[in-house]
Amino acid sequence: MKYTFRSLWIVAVAASIGAAQGQAWEKPIAPGVTYRMEVDLAIPRIIHALRFSMGSPTVKMVPELGSGVVYQENSTKGRETVTDMVTRTGALAGVNADFFPFTGDPLGVMVRDGRLVSVPSTQRAVFGWGQNTATQALVGFKGTVEVNGTKLELDGLNEECPVNKMVLNTDVTSLAMSKTPCVHAVLTMDDASWAPNGTYTGTFQSIFKDAAKLPIQPGNAILTASGTKTPLLENLVPGQKVSISFSTTGFDWSKIDQTVGGGPFLVKDGQLSVDADKEGFNDAFTNKRHPRTAIGKTVDGDIWLVVVDGRQKISDGATLPEMGKVMLKLGCTDAINLDGGGSSALNILGLTLSRPSDGRERPVANGVLIMGPKPVPSTDIFAIKAPSKLVVGTPTTVQVLDSQGVIVPNAEVLWSSLGDAWIDQGGLIRPFRRGKMDVSALVRGQLVKATIDVVDPEKPATPPKAARKTKKAKRA
Repeated sequence: MKYTFRSLWIVAVAASIGAAQGQAWEKPIAPGVTYRMEVDLAIPRIIHALRFSMGSPTVKMVPELGSGVVYQENSTKGRETVTDMVTRTGALAGVNADFFPFTGDPLGVMVRDGRLVSVPSTQRAVFGWGQNTATQALVGFKGTVEVNGTKLELDGLNEECPVNKMVLNTDVTSLAMSKTPCVHAVLTMDDASWAPNGTYTGTFQSIFKDAAKLPIQPGNAILTASGTKTPLLENLVPGQKVSISFSTTGFDWSKIDQTVGGGPFLVKDGQLSVDADKEGFNDAFTNKRHPRTAIGKTVDGDIWLVVVDGRQKISDGATLPEMGKVMLKLGCTDAINLDGGGSSALNILGLTLSRPSDGRERPVANGVLIMGPKPVPSTDIFAIKAPSKLVVGTPTTVQVLDSQGVIVPNAEVLWSSLGDAWIDQGGLIRPFRRGKMDVSALVRGQLVKATIDVVDPEKPATPPKAARKTKKAKRA
């Protein structure tokens, strides 16, 4: 079904959120998808949120790996910014997801379209959803490999093989990696569905010894053993059948086919429930304000993806208890924290709405994307109407004009900014430091940009000495 931006951008809400300096706006993105911005200058805190209605027949929410694979031989090791993920996949919108080391491997559980991609490195909160349901849980995993009646335990899935361990890498990994000495056993799989629970058979093809990196071909998998476990694979014979079994607990996998990991839990059964200590998070992480990302569900079947800007003059961030309260306020009955800090980012149709604390987006291991048909872009030409310069401390409203010079209703514009001023979804710019501001407007499918100088307020002129003496004489 085709629809236009004009037909969607018909509602925008600006309402009090309980403080004189607080406002909120909601703007539709697509059927079943709404963007919300909240600004509270008293804290200060800026909240960006995407509401996804699970009942939409044309829109789907999925986890996505950076660059589409776990590892890649590039400068980011396969990680990718949320903006690049949204652009590459053609998604409507997305946020960052799980914690990660500086490789492409998510630390928690990831299931995409029913395929197990990553298993838990520790017991931390996981959020899962299916076509008509969403929930959260702690997930356990056990994997085994059977050769000639002998069962061997897997120590991991789709990750670099630790010393004296054995892991399985499927073709979603693209590379099998290990510290040396090591042995890689290449398998051609009969069944490569890799559901969270199941048994999968393959045929052993060849051995590679002491390769730090080994590419994985489509339809293959590689068993890797390191250090003291290398003898377990060295005696395999080409043509031998190998059986691999997964047992994954925590969800009803007949109803859940997508998951992302994170932690800790924020909300359970409609109550604030932050169990940071149990999940291994320290006090500084829990009780200091940082940029945050979270995911939660409402009783009505909506899912909220939320990013709080932080570590900036314009937005201080949130503690974990504060983030839980943000999710409760949005109506969430269950919610978990995702990776935050410099990783936190929210993008809509290629435009980053949040302001990453590093000043630019950080490449991340995975994200949560909302997929669906995009509105048909307008063929008109638009421009941002703004002053040539902004004055620190003086708010200024900007607008978008069409080719006829007519003001485009603000309800049809998504605003974003970088630099030394920021903009809310009412089009109000607040300059906070001398320098430059880059302002972007997404209007009817087109991205319009402008760069504006930010200057200090002019100081009152000092009267000449002669004038000062005259005034002094008159006072005398």
